Amino acid sequence: MECCLARGELMRVDGEKGGVVLRCTSGIIWLTSGDGRDYLLSAGKSFAVGARVVVVAEALQASECTLAKLYLYSGAMQTPVIRLAAC
Repeated sequence: MECCLARGELMRVDGEKGGVVLRCTSGIIWLTSGDGRDYLLSAGKSFAVGARVVVVAEALQASECTLAKLYLYSGAMQTPVIRLAAC
């Protein structure tokens, strides 16, 4: 799933049962996770959201990102489209 975020816009990302990967394709995204740490993603960088983990993402400037479930099958990653959780 592709997402566009305006500067200051927030998005909740839920890792659900198998985890998801958030990949920044443009802009800068600030992530806050339950581990008490903050992360910055710039274009080309990814963040794996673990199973049953929730993070909050905020666009520090107009940004685009993709979200995909993470599956491991025979050592290869496959990433089908997922849905966004409501904020």
